[in-house]
This record gives sequence, structure tokens and C-alpha cells, in this order.
Amino acid sequence: MANPRKLITAAIAEYLRTPVTTDPLTFRTDAKGRALDSDSTPPDADGLAEINVVFARETIDATTQHQGGPRRRVMQVSVECYSTASKDAADDLAMQVEDAMRENPTLGNTVESLILTDVDLYIAERDSFALFAAMMKWEVVYWTHVQPDETGRPTTVLLGFAPEIGPGSEPDYSTIIGGVDV
Repeated sequence: MANPRKLITAAIAEYLRTPVTTDPLTFRTDAKGRALDSDSTPPDADGLAEINVVFARETIDATTQHQGGPRRRVMQVSVECYSTASKDAADDLAMQVEDAMRENPTLGNTVESLILTDVDLYIAERDSFALFAAMMKWEVVYWTHVQPDETGRPTTVLLGFAPEIGPGSEPDYSTIIGGVDV
């Protein structure tokens, strides 16, 4: 089974980097095609805006923790908007991401919902280089289905007493749940 967290972060990055029109070439954000589903690609000092989409954490809704059936998951995704131009440019990029995600709140019916929960602005300066970042936290709600157990699980529980347990001692066991007395 493919990792759903990777699929969702990749889908968000793909959506943000895909052109809206090709003639003329226009994008949803000033980052244009520089939206990546990785945190291993640091922004360049080339002045171009960049977006990184990163899985942060996940919880499973306690009401869907039962054996089998679908599970409702709440994943936190960090959308990091970088600019070397200015703090305002990073903040504008974050607003563009917010507007783009508002236009597609289920990511094409891939998820139940995408909800912006937090935005922080950061500035890092060293010598003549400054990096500005708007870090967005998104709550992504989606569902997974537990894969069926192909081999099945035991339906009979047997009770034995040491030292008469293990292979060869089955006649000494007592059935306590299901099955027929052995």
C-alpha cells in the first residue's frame, strides 16, 4: 500500500506548481513551478520564491480506531513559503497559497478537508543574505481503509498450564472461546 501521507504532500505540491494556463503561462503563486514535496531542497539565493510541502504529524480519530473498516486521519502539513526579496513577499506567497487551497478545499476529492490553522513569519539574515519565510500549518483530514488480513486470525482461544503447553500438549488444552473442545 502506498504511503498516503507522501501521496497527499505530493498532490499539494503538484497542485501548487501546475500552471493555471499555458498561453500565457500563469501560475497560482509567485513560486511558479518551484513547489516541492520535500524539506531537503533549501531555497536558493537566486531571488526566486519557493514552496516546500512537508508532512509534520498525524493523529487517528479515536472513534475510528476499531479493528477493520475505515480510519479517519488528521494530518498536519507544513507549507513553507520562502523568499529572498522581503518579508512581505513571503507573506504574499503564503496568501497566494491560501487562496489557491481555498479554490480546491478537497484537493480534487483526495481528502475530506484542508484547513489552514496557523501562519508564522520568520527572518534569517547573515551578512548580505536574508531569507524570509512564512510557515503555514494545514490540517488535512483524510480516510484510509485497513487492508484485510489474507490469512485470517484465530477464532479459537485455548488455555493450557505450564509445563504442559506447546506442540504435543494440545490434548491437555481447554477451549475457552469459540471452537470445539480439544
